[in-house]
Amino acid sequence: MTSLGALSQAWIAAEASLPLGWQLTGLMRFGGEWVAFSEGPGDGDHLEACGIHAYEALTRLGDRLRERRGKVDG
Repeated sequence: MTSLGALSQAWIAAEASLPLGWQLTGLMRFGGEWVAFSEGPGDGDHLEACGIHAYEALTRLGDRLRERRGKVDG
């Protein structure tokens, strides 16, 4: 079982990866996999990612969101 701390950190990291106007919309278990979902502001804008553990799905979604967002200068 995943610790609450690992799950919380993965959720926060995924939220920090969101492009402008995007939001995390869910985390669900289907069979033996977890799927994390996000939606963007445009019609049909969405991303999802899977993992055996919930934190893996969120971490992978964060990676996909950062790719979608592109480089951020700070």
